[in-house]
Amino acid sequence: MHEMAIAQSLLAMAEEEIGRRNCSRLELVRVEYGALSGVVPESLQFCFETMIKGTPHEGARLELICLPLRLRCPFCGEVFGGEGQDALWQPCPGCGEQFGHVVEQGKELILSRLEAR
Repeated sequence: MHEMAIAQSLLAMAEEEIGRRNCSRLELVRVEYGALSGVVPESLQFCFETMIKGTPHEGARLELICLPLRLRCPFCGEVFGGEGQDALWQPCPGCGEQFGHVVEQGKELILSRLEAR
């Protein structure tokens, strides 16, 4: 379960940042993840909640935002998207090309916001 390692990294980054700002308790951690990142949101939520239990951060919210897949056709330049990995195999709506699409969005894992006190 790689979500435990992700939760540990998120918590370590969050604690480092709030320490720099003289805060001691996390209120919110927002994470944006791409549709192709391999993140299982329910597992990440569970791991995060397990890790903060019994700590000063207990009760902090983990907000997960899934970034949709965005592809660009290298042949005609059309930008299009879809849901999940199946979208990788759909033909370009502009020219019909089936292969070679460039992933512009969908692989990310970003700690985008922290709220603390």
